[in-house]
Amino acid sequence: MISFLCDSKYLVFPVGYNSTSKKLLFLCEGELVFDLDINLDYKNPDFFSYINVERFNGRTISIASQPEMHLEIEKSDIKYENENLYSEKYRPQIHFSAKRGWLNDPNGLFFYNGKYHLFFQHNPAGCQWGNMHWGHAVSSDLLHWEELECALYPDCLGTVFSGSAVVDYHNVTGLKQGSHYPVILFYTAAGGSSLLSEGQKFTQCMAYSIDGGNTFIPYENNPIIDNIIGGNRDPKVEYDSVSGRYIMALYLDKNDFMLLYSKNLINWEKGQVINLPCDAECPDFYPLAINGNPKNVKWVFSTASDKYLVGSFDGNCFKPETEVWQLHYGKNSYAVQTWSGMVNGRKLRITWNTFEIPGRPFNKCMTFPCEMTLKSENNELSLCTNPIREIEKLYKNTVILKDLTIDQYTQLSYDLQDECYDIILILKATEYSFDVRIFGVNIRCEQNQLSVFDCKAPLKFQDKISLRLLIDRTGIDIFIDDGSAFLSVGALMDYNLNRLEIVPTDTRFVEQINISPLKSIWER
Repeated sequence: MISFLCDSKYLVFPVGYNSTSKKLLFLCEGELVFDLDINLDYKNPDFFSYINVERFNGRTISIASQPEMHLEIEKSDIKYENENLYSEKYRPQIHFSAKRGWLNDPNGLFFYNGKYHLFFQHNPAGCQWGNMHWGHAVSSDLLHWEELECALYPDCLGTVFSGSAVVDYHNVTGLKQGSHYPVILFYTAAGGSSLLSEGQKFTQCMAYSIDGGNTFIPYENNPIIDNIIGGNRDPKVEYDSVSGRYIMALYLDKNDFMLLYSKNLINWEKGQVINLPCDAECPDFYPLAINGNPKNVKWVFSTASDKYLVGSFDGNCFKPETEVWQLHYGKNSYAVQTWSGMVNGRKLRITWNTFEIPGRPFNKCMTFPCEMTLKSENNELSLCTNPIREIEKLYKNTVILKDLTIDQYTQLSYDLQDECYDIILILKATEYSFDVRIFGVNIRCEQNQLSVFDCKAPLKFQDKISLRLLIDRTGIDIFIDDGSAFLSVGALMDYNLNRLEIVPTDTRFVEQINISPLKSIWER
């Protein structure tokens, strides 16, 4: 055990990718105040983890290790000094990733005072899941992100699992102080997921900001919703202007979800249970105009793997009017969530890209932000997702190829000199059978199906097909038929194979190809 006066912003710990996990116990006057799982390695570290301990400043802290080992304390008020951030090998260049450590589910997405806020499940102590905090980043354009300090830390109720955020413009919580409206974060306290929370159950909690979303204070009367069942989690809150109430969608257990209602964001009334077969976790529930018509609105209920229902909602009951549809067909997108607080009618979303980034002091990233639309065609409703229009700010230039005829003897081959691209392909045909090859990834289109690696997605059988490819170092986001189907495909791009090729089995007519190399989002 080692004791010291906590008088710095960070403690710096060396971490080894392959060392044994140790549990560090932080004690104050003999009482456990924090515990951390970390692959501590003083002998052969791969990187250094900066753990924020400001909340303990002025107190004498003792740290013990299980299993027991020699400990050293290094303090710092500066984070990642002289580290080559954002240009490292395999660092995604158009998708958000954390400076260091593990990242998973997007949380607490809201827009306020000209800033988009993105929170995320975060392990600041290592590159695998654990020690769940809420990481925090802000952006003015959804492209260029500034990572801030963690917003939420584990406490005696549990580590901090997924949730959502709203801006309390009506001050129904009574928490407003000064010029800013309260920003309310809703999250699951995962009781029993740490030594500090041993014996606690999963409950729903809130934290609030009175400084515009810069810092957050846990609500003193947490939890606001006691355990309902098992691992109930992932509260997503949306305001319903018709009933004047806030609606919370909450995952319960198995394939069951619940809607809860509140006038003041603090006291919640249990309501309807919704069963959505074949999916679980991270619900989202929001209104969306059909074909952009604000007088014709339906509600979308979606879950972590992009299964969704569309229906009507009267403020009390959601009535599905479709079967369970699917939007994502790959293996590297999960925990879809949308931003709250948008003032212009847009509905924006982001998901967690689950692809494992090997041998780096950071792991995982987000997919590219997208805009949601609800379309009605032939009396059938479908949810569509497409990259936000702000992506054009990243374009270096755009090359447009038009009206080409290709066959198995005259294939299309175009040289690519950049790493990241937005490529739009529109091909005419009555039947589809061709391959798109790019940086070592082969995308097969045949009849009514697109396949890449072992993932398959539907293609509409019509007179043309449209594909959009967002290419980064660690994968491709694929949008099919104007976003009616989506795949996030994780892979390390082989930049030796730097050509876009279209290889048909018979004659194909290329109506148009737009090839736009992209600047890094880390460039200013």
